[in-house]
Amino acid sequence: MSDTSVPAQDLTLDIEAPAAGGTSIARHDGQVVFVSGALPGEKVRVRTEAGPPARFLRAAVTEVIEASAHRVPDRRLDYVPGDSADGSGAGFAAGPGAGAVPDSAGFGGMEFAHVDLAHSRTLKAEVLGDQLQRIGHIDRAAEVLPAPGETDGADWRTRVQLAVDDEGRAGMLAPRSHAVIPVTTPPLAAGPLHDLDMTTLHVPGVRRLEFAWAGDHGALIVRGRPTAQVLDEIESWLPTSFSLLTEATGPEQSHGRGRGGRPRGRGRAHAPAPALRVIRGDRTLTETVDGREFAVGADGFWQVHRDAAALLSSEVVRALPADVEAITDLYCGVGLLGITAARATGAPLFGVEGVETAIAHARDNAADLEARFLALSVDRARLPDSDVIILDPPRAGAGRKATSAIIESAARTVVYVSCDPATLARDLAALTGGGFGIESLTGFDLFPLTSHLETVTVLRR
Repeated sequence: MSDTSVPAQDLTLDIEAPAAGGTSIARHDGQVVFVSGALPGEKVRVRTEAGPPARFLRAAVTEVIEASAHRVPDRRLDYVPGDSADGSGAGFAAGPGAGAVPDSAGFGGMEFAHVDLAHSRTLKAEVLGDQLQRIGHIDRAAEVLPAPGETDGADWRTRVQLAVDDEGRAGMLAPRSHAVIPVTTPPLAAGPLHDLDMTTLHVPGVRRLEFAWAGDHGALIVRGRPTAQVLDEIESWLPTSFSLLTEATGPEQSHGRGRGGRPRGRGRAHAPAPALRVIRGDRTLTETVDGREFAVGADGFWQVHRDAAALLSSEVVRALPADVEAITDLYCGVGLLGITAARATGAPLFGVEGVETAIAHARDNAADLEARFLALSVDRARLPDSDVIILDPPRAGAGRKATSAIIESAARTVVYVSCDPATLARDLAALTGGGFGIESLTGFDLFPLTSHLETVTVLRR
């Protein structure tokens, strides 16, 4: 530790408000502290992270002194082996006087594991409203609605990534860390993914396991350098309803995964990922939305929540004007939103996506429509005359070039689907500054018990 490093501290804090990323805000000696594992209104003991001096501190709860009425037992304990917690209750965040979840069970990706599900949506709505105002200078309250039929928020993921530790155990990464916390089953997974027993699988040489499920079939992609024996063990362990793929070891390279190759991250990859080799099954999955089939790569982008594709596509269709002459779908992936809109209206469709494999699937998926797709970065595409533009960008948002192109286009209606309130706020500021007005903005809790949400914004001019 350097002389300028700030050491870790044990503090008692009063939690004030929710913050982005599933944390909460407190203050110590005038400095903002972002606290994980807390709820607004609570008094907690925390330990701060050591590190270089900064404008704010980060901390994690070690003890809940005065608990919120919205605190529930930490659901992460449902996914870790029984011996991960010592059974003493010293790390079980259940109510007044209860401590935080033990480090051995405190993996990332379930930031609201300790929060009542309905209240977690209230917190997400507050964060959404705050970021719209603070970043986009848009004073608008937005509701965050549950997915249809949502009950406990624990059975929805159709895409799951698990890291693998040096001993070959699969699990989740600890927050802000590369440490792997083994799990018994993929957290929050739906259907057959939930039934996978991770405790019987040991896969040294594997870096990551990527699971996907669609309809009655799934896929597992093995990343890393496992031996042939380990791959044989994986194949024996994996149910026959799953295809099995692994990174190719030869010189063949894929076209870069980007949105087409990240199960949910939705960022653009900066370097090509290794090509995939099929060990059994197929490299393509078939998703069905309202009776229409969509082909998507096993490593391709698709909405993660089991009901998200149907919900979002119906919201897009509902936002369309009575008469539509042409539709442009930016960041179109395999074509879900644009194809659904074109099918509903009969309008010609133009789609743009930077991942060639996704565009190949989009062309197949739209074979019965008047549609044209371009494999090109949205920032470089020349937009045709369309009265409706749909966009569903990665978490980085659309950005200046894309929003400028939309403003300069002939579009009268824009339907913006976003998974990041901060970049949404930035882009909406540009679009409203360019003459569009926000007709509606609705949040959907399509990532229950995590800090993420999806929004659908309808703009007109």
